[in-house]
Amino acid sequence: MGSAGLGWGGRLAGPVRSVWAKHDRDGGGWLPLWRHMEDSAAVAGLLWDRWLPANVRALVSGVLPDGEADGRRLAVWLAGVHDIGKATPAFACQVDQLADVMRGQGLEMRTRRQFGPDRRLAPHGLAGQVLLGEWLEERHGWTGRQSGQFAVVVGGHHGVPPDHGQLKALQDRPHLLRTPGPSRGLWQRVQEELLQGCAEEFGVAGRLGVWRAVKLPQPVQVLLSALVIVADWIASNPDLFPYFPQAAGRTGAERVAAAWRGLDLPEPWRAQPPPEDVGELFGGRFGLPPGAVVRPVQQAAVRLARGMSAPGLLVIEAPMGEGKTEAALAAAEVFAARSGAGGVFFALPTMATGNAMFPRLLDWLKSLGSHGRSGVAGLLVGSVG
Repeated sequence: MGSAGLGWGGRLAGPVRSVWAKHDRDGGGWLPLWRHMEDSAAVAGLLWDRWLPANVRALVSGVLPDGEADGRRLAVWLAGVHDIGKATPAFACQVDQLADVMRGQGLEMRTRRQFGPDRRLAPHGLAGQVLLGEWLEERHGWTGRQSGQFAVVVGGHHGVPPDHGQLKALQDRPHLLRTPGPSRGLWQRVQEELLQGCAEEFGVAGRLGVWRAVKLPQPVQVLLSALVIVADWIASNPDLFPYFPQAAGRTGAERVAAAWRGLDLPEPWRAQPPPEDVGELFGGRFGLPPGAVVRPVQQAAVRLARGMSAPGLLVIEAPMGEGKTEAALAAAEVFAARSGAGGVFFALPTMATGNAMFPRLLDWLKSLGSHGRSGVAGLLVGSVG
């Protein structure tokens, strides 16, 4: 099979191809880092196109100069580079046989035991944030503040962004990122080869100069982090993305197509404007009996939701039995249709009240009608804390 069918990773040659990302201790399978980067980026693209609600895409895209096209590029690129911190001796030393292959390619490293407790100061997310930041600053002229707001998505892709103390502790121990001595330059070359390859393959090489002027608000950083986390979860599932050597002959496109079919994610809710007549809306959604009249608080909630300049906070107060739950769900449907939101989060104070409310919420979901191939999905989550 020619390299043209294997994506950018198939065009790589030399030591960079030996860098590993995943290992199955039971079966001995493994996954090269370039393959996982490509898988993750492809999943992020599909999530952006087919799963993210319109309002989330708009929030990310709204701060970028080329709008939605830039939003997709950025999401795909960050998912692609999220594990660059695995191209370090601190990570690669963890599996002896895979580390030996890398050493055979000139990428020298200490053993896990030789590193000692210092190795824990370089978790791969933190290492990736440092490497991506360095690359943006040294190769593309970004300042530390400019690079940090993007690189933090890589640093936080396991849920918690690194703090200043963690960053400084790693920067003070460069041997965790690149082995000192003759192979240091090779480590850096491999890291930059992966970063440059991702930039070119995922369409951001020509955008980095423009993005230097972008300021990513914290909500956008959080949303991008969440998208990268979900893409990583999916691309890390060996049932969907099998390991080498068994899966080495499949192209990236074949892997992603099969995985997406197997995943079978429901599409986001795309709310349509509800009926203008409030009686028709409540009758269709909540099965009002013949002759029933919509309560004043319910009429007011829908009227106010439709009259707000933008979806926001609507507080409904009324005595028990006045239909506040139905009023809130009707308002949520109005807001979703106006904003492009893809779901409803219904919070209650206790597990008992949540359990009691859930059947009513499911009935409301069913009343919304067919939604794509999968219908709408409801999930009940409770906390014991």
